[in-house]
Amino acid sequence: MTGAQKNLVYRLTLITILVVAVYGTTLGNRFVWDDLSVIVKNPLLEKVSNLPRLFLYEDRTAAGPTGYYRPVTYISFLFDRTVWGLNPLGFNITNLILHIAVALLFYGVVAALFKNERLALVAALLFALHPVAAESVNFHAGGRNTLLSACFALLALLLYINKRWLASLLCFIVAIFSKEFALLLPLVFIVRDRYAGEEKKRWLSYAPYFGAIICYLTLRSFAVAQGNLLATLRLSGNLLLVPRIVVGYLKNMLFPLNLKVIYDLSPHISVSSFVVYTLILLAVAGVVFVFRSKDELAFSAFWFFLFLLPVIGIVPLGTTLMADRYAYFSLMGFSLALAYVICRANKRVVVTVTVILCVCFAAIDMQRNAIWKNMPSLYTQMTIDAPEWSIGFTNLGMYYYEKGDLAKAEKYLEESCSKKGIVIRDAYQYLSAVYWEGNRFDKALSVLQKLMDLEPGNPQSYIMASKIYDSMGDKVMARKYYDKVAAMFPNIEEMLAGRVNALCQEGEKLMAEGRAGEAERKFREALMMKPDSAPALIDMGNLVAEKGDLAGAVTYFSKAAALDPLNPQAHYNLSTAYDLMGKPAEAAMEMKRYKELDASAGQGKGAAGR
Repeated sequence: MTGAQKNLVYRLTLITILVVAVYGTTLGNRFVWDDLSVIVKNPLLEKVSNLPRLFLYEDRTAAGPTGYYRPVTYISFLFDRTVWGLNPLGFNITNLILHIAVALLFYGVVAALFKNERLALVAALLFALHPVAAESVNFHAGGRNTLLSACFALLALLLYINKRWLASLLCFIVAIFSKEFALLLPLVFIVRDRYAGEEKKRWLSYAPYFGAIICYLTLRSFAVAQGNLLATLRLSGNLLLVPRIVVGYLKNMLFPLNLKVIYDLSPHISVSSFVVYTLILLAVAGVVFVFRSKDELAFSAFWFFLFLLPVIGIVPLGTTLMADRYAYFSLMGFSLALAYVICRANKRVVVTVTVILCVCFAAIDMQRNAIWKNMPSLYTQMTIDAPEWSIGFTNLGMYYYEKGDLAKAEKYLEESCSKKGIVIRDAYQYLSAVYWEGNRFDKALSVLQKLMDLEPGNPQSYIMASKIYDSMGDKVMARKYYDKVAAMFPNIEEMLAGRVNALCQEGEKLMAEGRAGEAERKFREALMMKPDSAPALIDMGNLVAEKGDLAGAVTYFSKAAALDPLNPQAHYNLSTAYDLMGKPAEAAMEMKRYKELDASAGQGKGAAGR
């Protein structure tokens, strides 16, 4: 191994060790936020045989389809679930490895473009440890797509620089199928060839990359509800916010001391603020123009602004106008520019400044990692970052409801109802359930009426109102609300049965994982939907029995057996409970009934087989 090769190994090892030291604290983090709907509760990730279906799958969260098409990201989740199950450790390891890979590839790209190993090392260290990157590393549902896309985009660029065209094209394909950001990469190829390449390539040489984009758009058109990407790329109503958002990202990169999980950006901006932010941007553009002859600065500015274009409000992004994970690509351009400025000094100053910055970044990273540790810590931070928005309070309320802490659930859900935001409907729904379980029927009905006014086509509120009136003994009102639902959805009984079945399955999984409190919430919700559901009664009886309340378990099993006398499981569970209670006669009678039903079921299957 030559001296140069040894130095390369040392540099890459240094980057890797520092990233592991800083982000190793994420390995104990749990699934949070959209991880639950995207990963934990996603049935497509349960079997490897579902892999082909992921190429026609639209990215979606608990709120519904997102309009994004990222099959490679979901394939990575499928791989993690196949290897690790639902142990978040494996997913955390994958994110950590991907971030290390991005940092190392960024080093390689800078070194290949500018033939400056010191510059490449400083730039890679600043990028790898910068706190703006922390959200992408910590957040699976929101960050994995960015990490994958960045990894393969940089690899495609590095291979392109080294004239390995086919390998570059293949990596580009993986990058665009991970996240849409990589669609901009051919512009980097073109700019590099026109202004920094040794030879000017023919325009036809870029055709394979644009051909790959056409294939991507074609597959996307089949997978996504709004399949025409060009039709969705309309100008948003937030164009006046563009200077403010760009300056906001620059400020966060220069002074990453006030990063947030949720940025509460008002869509309204005063004329004076618009002028100020625009002048700041013009000043930055002026500096870039003055130093345009410096290839490193020119390239870093081009990279920074190019990859900010999709996320600065020019096209609609939904409710989140700004997020740290949106700036992961652009952070590379900023890091290169900052590294260039630092490397203008002598070696001692370069080392000193780089060490100080890395130590400061690492300290902030540790703090940010702790925020993503679990759901309570993340949701609490949301309430701090965006106190006027409902999302943090709603998520906290829903979390505590699922845990069975109705007092805290009520506190946060009531507070959420006084805030703004799209998740307010979830707050109403869960708050009504809290009141219902607390037998405060008037309050529950009052909240449900607000939900009906907000979403008159949502059957959930009418069903709950019907069940509450039934609990109150008001059969007339119960029937009135049930008829409303039946008029909107003639197959309401099938819908209820499907919902109850799903809740029971979720609860059974939670019980298998030892999460009895969360399982109980699922079974209770199922019984609120259909009090006469034998499977839900049996599940609740099993849970109560595990707690040691055998008398309570017998009550649930007996009710299930009365509602469904031919259900062998109800009689078997009853027999077991009676046996544990020291009632052999009752146990023997129920076991006899179980064996009769089980034998009958076996004969039925045999006849069907013949």
